[in-house]
Amino acid sequence: MRFEPMTPETLPGAKSLVNGIFPRQGPGERLFFWAWERRDRRTVGLLVRLAGVADLGDFWVALDEDETVVGTIGLYRIRKDAHEAVWLSWFTVAPDERGQGLGGRLLDFAIEQARASGVSYLRLYTGTDPIMAKAQQVYESRGLHVYKTTNLLIARVIYRQLELIGPASPA
Repeated sequence: MRFEPMTPETLPGAKSLVNGIFPRQGPGERLFFWAWERRDRRTVGLLVRLAGVADLGDFWVALDEDETVVGTIGLYRIRKDAHEAVWLSWFTVAPDERGQGLGGRLLDFAIEQARASGVSYLRLYTGTDPIMAKAQQVYESRGLHVYKTTNLLIARVIYRQLELIGPASPA
């Protein structure tokens, strides 16, 4: 198993995995990969900025020995807190690969990437759908605590964060 930056060649596998895991995505979520694929185009940049996204960020895929995408993860920034946080996106693991530690390894990888970006927080939003129960456990085990919840018409949204830059170490 290896992690690589998402490329136009691995994008179809990533989209297929994400769409299979999250069949009830909102319109903005469905457009994210479309925008990422076209991120260098001026029109897309304008649309993304209007939606509050400051930077489409970086995405990675986990590839198995057959070069099949079996996991995805990404980091992006939103305008309102781009100076202090990166947001986790498309954290997915193929059903056949679950329970083998891949999710934890992907999340650890993203945490290290977030730390390297120099921001103070890694944030994410998630929900209470039973399909996300295992992910909630992985988030908790890595220190991503709930800092806010909101109720939408049909779902509850959970916001989590991890402080990346702690107090200075004693000399």
